[in-house]
Amino acid sequence: MSAIYKVSYVVIGESHPGAILNTDRKPSVGDHITLGGREFILVEIVDLMPARGEFHFLHATLRPAPA
Repeated sequence: MSAIYKVSYVVIGESHPGAILNTDRKPSVGDHITLGGREFILVEIVDLMPARGEFHFLHATLRPAPA
């Protein structure tokens, strides 16, 4: 079975609500993420706890992408 990453996305510098999403690929710093039709850049990724089986729990900090 492949890994599932449950990622909590938080946007810095504005009131965007962020999101909690599942993905089958571990996000990396510099990735571009689209939330609600807007593009963001991932600036920090942190493991929240050790993986539980195939589930990984991550926190990701985003900033708005330049227009």
